[in-house]
Amino acid sequence: MKVLILTLGFDEKFCYRAILRHGISEGDKIILITAGLVDKVKKAYEWIKSFVERSYNVEVRLMEVNVRDFLKAIRKMTNLLEEFRNYDLIINLSGGMRALLMVTLFALLLKPMKNVRLEIELEDSSGLIEVPQALLLLPEIRSNISDERMEILRLIAQGLGDVKSLAERLKRDESTIRRHISALEELGLVTIEKRKPLKVKATELADLLAR
Repeated sequence: MKVLILTLGFDEKFCYRAILRHGISEGDKIILITAGLVDKVKKAYEWIKSFVERSYNVEVRLMEVNVRDFLKAIRKMTNLLEEFRNYDLIINLSGGMRALLMVTLFALLLKPMKNVRLEIELEDSSGLIEVPQALLLLPEIRSNISDERMEILRLIAQGLGDVKSLAERLKRDESTIRRHISALEELGLVTIEKRKPLKVKATELADLLAR
């Protein structure tokens, strides 16, 4: 089952398109997040609710977040994420106030989850950007990297990808370097170019992290 979490502003079109794009079925849920339930937002919410009720047997929930109390707003959003931790989450940040988008992003960084798809539709409706999931896990990834592994990662990002050269440069056993590389691979920071002899390269995520 999946949950669509959609930020809602004056215009329902972004939420409508997200629902059509991902499709929903019985047991799924739709959560509409708004920064203020003014008349235009109420109208957009009622339109979405009516559309979903006519077309699907799916729960639609509206959650109002007071973005002016920024920390409480983030806490409220993290509680929502925790509630649906065991679902596949699709989060669309195309509608609503910019502060609401920031609240959601901070909540995602504080509550790292591997079952999240984060997307945002361009304002002119010319395209959709899907945020790489690994970016949302950066704080967790960084906390799991020791200083020694970070040093190895920086060297790999600079193009020094073979085990022998890394061992010589860092004055470590090759077995130690291999162990660190294996851990970096599990984190999605390096990929194997050649196994015998072992040679790796940094991923795009690693290039960001190693700067």
